[in-house]
Amino acid sequence: MSKIHLNPYSLSKILKTKKNKKVVLVHGVFDLVHLGHIQYFNEAKKHGDILVVSLTADKFVKKGVNKPHYDQYQRSKVLSSLSIVDYLTISDDFHASKVIQILKPNYYVKGPDYAKKEGDVAGNLKTELSALKKNKGKFLTTSGEQFSSSKLINDFLIYDDFPKSNSIRKFKHNIPQIKFLDDYKKTLKEVKNKKILIIGEVIFDQYNYVSPLGQPSKENILAVSSKKKEIYYGGVLPVIKNISQICSKIDFVTLYNNNKIKNQIKNYLGKKIKSNLFYNKDYVDIYKSRYLNINTFSKIFEVYNFQNDDIKNSLIEKFLLKNIKKYDHVIVCDFGHGLINKKLAEIISNKSKSLSINVQTNAGNRGFNLFTKYNKANFLCLDEPEFRLGFQDKNTNLKQLINRASKKYQDIMITRGIYGLILKKKKKPIVELAALSRGGIDTMGAGDSAYSYASVFSKYCKNHKLVSLVAAIAGALKIKIVGHRKFIDIEDIYKSIITLTK
Repeated sequence: MSKIHLNPYSLSKILKTKKNKKVVLVHGVFDLVHLGHIQYFNEAKKHGDILVVSLTADKFVKKGVNKPHYDQYQRSKVLSSLSIVDYLTISDDFHASKVIQILKPNYYVKGPDYAKKEGDVAGNLKTELSALKKNKGKFLTTSGEQFSSSKLINDFLIYDDFPKSNSIRKFKHNIPQIKFLDDYKKTLKEVKNKKILIIGEVIFDQYNYVSPLGQPSKENILAVSSKKKEIYYGGVLPVIKNISQICSKIDFVTLYNNNKIKNQIKNYLGKKIKSNLFYNKDYVDIYKSRYLNINTFSKIFEVYNFQNDDIKNSLIEKFLLKNIKKYDHVIVCDFGHGLINKKLAEIISNKSKSLSINVQTNAGNRGFNLFTKYNKANFLCLDEPEFRLGFQDKNTNLKQLINRASKKYQDIMITRGIYGLILKKKKKPIVELAALSRGGIDTMGAGDSAYSYASVFSKYCKNHKLVSLVAAIAGALKIKIVGHRKFIDIEDIYKSIITLTK
């Protein structure tokens, strides 16, 4: 008879036949089985006759970047091979409450870290104990030595391959986890009621999924069949959504041409965000259509509809001249599609109390939309090619260029794709951190996600290593998301900090 029962209901039927046998339930992710788990299982089983392992399903693992490292099939096979384990089931939830209700174990046992209240990082134990009480079960904790799967994975399995000098192990060296967590909480408390102004273009990203048919007999082109399409709110909007989780007072400024677009933006952002949307007859509402192979998710080609020429923004100029000094911090997402001309950039640079800027290049404006149109900023965030374009320099050591730029731009973060990122904060040593994720579903918007959190943390967080870590986590989480199906959850960032700093 198989040990593995994916459905806890089928296992429940078997356990009912085991009369006068005490059932002990343990639950977890068990991403990497180690000595601590073996000790945990052995001590737990001493309290009963049958040891059941409840395994968190992949889709419910909330431990941040690259978690789980091993999928539920691999994890269940490893655990079921242990002689100490009698049965294994899959918990189709974030916690074990449903499994407890179905199996009605005599004992529910957790590891030694749960002996203290602060050990319940996920905050699920209260719900589990409620289910246990209803079914007259008892809760116990083991007393063995604490081990961490996440720490073992961090130290020995990932993050050290490329490049080693910037690994997470070196990054967190001699810094206690509690330091990162406390500073994260302090920053969230600090920024909550700050008045933030966000300026940038709205982009509608259309994903057209197609199935290639091959080359037609008479033309040298690729024929495809249309399968489905999805439209996402992109550009500055995901940045606003991310920041709105940590800041309660956000105003937004942009241009539009079509009233339908205006209403869509307002409905998407909701009433909590004050949207200052200005009509301009010369502005072109931005659509970017991407055609992707539905089988491989590889992009075939893209079609852009936008305005790359600078246009007069007299209404926005008046608004900023009147109001910009009211804001504690201004965040700019400049995609180079006509919204922010040179004059507007000068107003933003000279009048803002505090300013974060991200200036992007694309296929339509490459080499023309440069960060140098802003004469100063408190925080500058760019990818490496965009940064080098501003200097017209592709060969000079990157750190030398950063030091040069720091004379005008106080804090600088350069993202480098698979090479991670570099952060230079004023009067602080340069921080380098390798990419926290290898590969993903969709890289679009990863830099925007990193910028959204870094733009705020750079201003209000004194821990410069935490600034870079939060940015790297946000980028790593984004590449696991198709388009802008969802924004980056601060809870996922928090749990990633926990797992990465063990």
